[in-house]
Amino acid sequence: MPMPVVAKQCNDLLFSADQRMITNDFTTRLYVSPPSVDSDCDETFTMIIYDENDNVSGHHQVITAIRSSTIELTDKLQMASSSYSGQIPMYRLGSILNHPDSLTAYGHFAHIVPSIQEWVTGKTQFSTLAKNCYIEFYADQDGIDPDLIKVDGIILSNYHYTFNHMSYYKKKYGHFILALPGYGLHTLENGGNYVLYVVCKHVNGPNDAAGYLTGYNQRKQ
Repeated sequence: MPMPVVAKQCNDLLFSADQRMITNDFTTRLYVSPPSVDSDCDETFTMIIYDENDNVSGHHQVITAIRSSTIELTDKLQMASSSYSGQIPMYRLGSILNHPDSLTAYGHFAHIVPSIQEWVTGKTQFSTLAKNCYIEFYADQDGIDPDLIKVDGIILSNYHYTFNHMSYYKKKYGHFILALPGYGLHTLENGGNYVLYVVCKHVNGPNDAAGYLTGYNQRKQ
């Protein structure tokens, strides 16, 4: 899979860690790649990976350009990552999954998973198909109150949605999934920091899917 390239100086560490998170709700696996450095650089790039059973210590994984580095989510509910080695680009291979069966995937789509430092705030405009579409978004502590979030101008607490707390990096986050019918443009308004994805099933067929990231900011070093 083609991966984005983020250049850095050899052995330069980030002042604040590159941190990313996602659940297995629409995710089969994640692909990660190391930063781009000069050919004579022998730096080892590492990433700490956490999950719902270990959100403190995690385990270290070496990220190399020699072979593909993947993180499987078929055996875990969620994951989070942290690295000071540099910006570690991450892609989600997404699918429609009928849990608890996490092995049978219906349709595939791929998109980048931004770092928390690249999440957006305020209003986001996005589009969906006429039916079988969902919005999935992750928000920090300032953006998880459903009475302060609006979808198409309506307070989120007036919708039927699912919500899960996520605790990583000694902070609280929220994960929302909301079915959103209606072809065309929609809006999400949130005063906190968040990242928003759109996922649709039964696209052009019963075993097909589509999904995309609505937008993100470019991280400032």
